[in-house]
Order: sequence, then structure tokens, then C-alpha cells
Amino acid sequence: MSDPMKKASNCCLGMLFGVLTCSNVAAQDVVLNKIEAVVNEGVVLSSDVLAETANLRNQARASNQALPDDDVLRSRVLERLIDQEIRRQHAAALGITVDATSVNRAIEQIARNNNLNTSQFRDALRQQGFEYNQFRRNIEQEVLMSRLVQREVESQIKVTEQEIDDFIDALVNDAEENKRYRISHILIAISSSAAQSEYDAAETKANSIVGLLRAGADFAKTAAAESDGARALQGGDLGWRTLQEVPDFLAAALREMAVGDVSDPLRSQNGLHIVKLIDRESGGAASQLETLARHIFLSGDDPAHPQTLQNIKTRLAAGESFAALAAQFSQDPNSSNNGGELPWFTRGQLPGALEEAASTLQPGEISAPFQTPFGWHILEVMERRQREMTSASMRQQAEGSLRQQKIEQETTRWMRALRDESFVEIRS
Repeated sequence: MSDPMKKASNCCLGMLFGVLTCSNVAAQDVVLNKIEAVVNEGVVLSSDVLAETANLRNQARASNQALPDDDVLRSRVLERLIDQEIRRQHAAALGITVDATSVNRAIEQIARNNNLNTSQFRDALRQQGFEYNQFRRNIEQEVLMSRLVQREVESQIKVTEQEIDDFIDALVNDAEENKRYRISHILIAISSSAAQSEYDAAETKANSIVGLLRAGADFAKTAAAESDGARALQGGDLGWRTLQEVPDFLAAALREMAVGDVSDPLRSQNGLHIVKLIDRESGGAASQLETLARHIFLSGDDPAHPQTLQNIKTRLAAGESFAALAAQFSQDPNSSNNGGELPWFTRGQLPGALEEAASTLQPGEISAPFQTPFGWHILEVMERRQREMTSASMRQQAEGSLRQQKIEQETTRWMRALRDESFVEIRS
């Protein structure tokens, strides 16, 4: 445990239990740093589990997401950290590393994607309860995973011209293929070398979960507690997908589902899958709906921000210039000098809360003040347009969708194989 982490731990313990002797503090540090799991030649410590659990709770609070009970969450976090340690060791064996410059670049890109400079982004993280050093460690893990998958999985993925042709034919000729589906997902993983008894146990578990979900159990909370999928602790949310962007077994199920339905367990090479259809929308075969919008942004969670933005909205209604008020008040460094205007965007290109606000507005309409994890906004939709896709852009989109689908499937299999080959002893 680093010195800052010891100080933070000791401070919290002091607040909870009063004045402690030095020996008691030292004893507590030993408890906090006990070994939770042995992973090949490495370990996962209690301090790691505590830090990651706190980080997940902050994320869940910021996005209003349900999490499982403490014991279940702790177990899920431990499993996640075991997988991270396995990947770290495998990357080290291959000579794959991540330096501080790469982490800095990744964080700067995340900040830009949220229309913040790095300083504002750090402030926003702190105001939302996120510990910056823990955030950096998480980003380092993501960059490492990306490089590892790129070498071990992506480099092996091939998308043929025939597959691209078939994708485009389905997109152009099949109205059902043009629809987009918002789906959530639970995976009950089964090893390729599993005995029949393990298959039977997984099937029993999957059927039990389906029964609970159809009886009204919260899908996101259940996914966080039970799913072996990569998005488990994000409630299993897979976002919007077309039928061409999901495996065939899942596409077949989605065709028959109504919004709100939970599927029966669906079998694949990776295990058993349960999906819930959250929403469905029609899409154009050869065009994309693009939106032009502008916003005024106030960083952080100052209680005065909503009223400040409401006052600005009143001034806009009275005829004042949006561009002038954005230049005066907005703290978005990327748009404030451009009248608050954002680049043209399609669905999925903006952070969730911004996109959700934009989707509810008609051109010329200004939103009420709303909050995102990084601050408060008012947003105006200026214009919408259908943009025709060229043949080249359609092929590029098809190739990207097919490649991503294959990467997701192969990454799941690759990670399961790595885990099966590793020695793991859980001691907690």
C-alpha cells in the first residue's frame, strides 16, 4: 500500500473509531493488506479490493445504477481483479507495457470527449467522489487490455469481402435488419472442457435467473451479481446494436422479442446467454440521422448551477443570443468560443446524458438544466438531417461492425482460456 493510501486509510479509520494507537493502526494496515487471492506468481490484496469497490460505488452513484449486496459485489470485484492480474502477467510475459505518457494521452482524450480540459476533468472526478490515482490505475488497465487484445485477438481477426457484401445486402433489403436494438446481457460462462455436470449446473442457474427476471427482479442488479460478461458491473448494458452486429443466435432471439422481454437461456461456445430487449427503433438502410446542437456547460456540482442555467434559459427566451451567453458563461473549452456549438453527431457519439437530452428535443427547443457526471448543462437542438451514406462508407461501416462482433466473441473465449490455464487460489 502506498503512503498516500495508508494515510487515507488511517484517516478514515480514525474518523470511524476515534483516536487509535500506532500499534492499532499498524495492525489495521496488515488486515487491509492481507492476501485475498493468489494468481500464479502474483497476488490480489484487500487494499486493491477496497479501492476498486469504492470506485465502482462512485460510478454507480453517478449513473444511478443499482449494485448487488456488499458480499456479492466484493466477490465480483475480486473476480475482476483476478482477471486483471492474469492479463497483467500475460502482458508482461509478452513484453507489453503501458507508460505514463500513454495513460496521460488516454485521460486527455476522455476529457476532450466530455468537452473538458484535463484540470476540469480532474475537478469533476473529485466532485463526483472518484479518487484520481485509482482512476489512473483503471485507465492503465484498460490501455493494457487494449494492447493485449490487439496483439492476441484483433491481429487474428479477418473479415472477408463476401461477409461485407452479405452484411450490406441484409441492411439494404431486410427492413428488420435496419432496426436497432437496445439490449442488456447476462453470460453464464462455461469452459470448453467442462464436464456434463457443469453444463447442467449452468443451465439450472440460467433458468433460475430467467425466472427471477421475469418475476420482476432488476436486470442491472442481477447482471452485476451473476453475469460473467465483460459488462456485468455496468448492469450488462450492451447499448444499441443492429442484428448484423450481434451473433446469429442472439439475432434470431431478438427478432421474436417484444420490448421488455427476457429471453430463454441461449447457448453459444462461450456459455449461456440471457438478454433483455430494452428498446427498439427503426433505422435507415443507407442514411444516418445527424444532429447539430449547442450547449452551455458549468463544471462540477455546485448547488447554484441549476438556478444559474435556469436564469440563462430565461434570458434566451427573452431574445438574448445563445452564442453570446455561451461565450460569457460556458466552461466547455472546446465550444464556448464557438457559440457553444458541438460537432454534428449521430446516436452513440455523445456521452449518455447529453445524447438522451438531445433525443427528446425538437429543433429550436432548449432543454431544462440537467446534470451529467461532469457538471450541469442546458442544450439546444439546432438542426437535424439525414445524411446519405456512400458505397465506400457503407462498406467501411459493415467491415467495422463485423470486426467488432468477432473481436467481442473471440476476446471472451481468449479470456476464458487464459483463466482456465492459470492457478488461482482464493483465500478470503
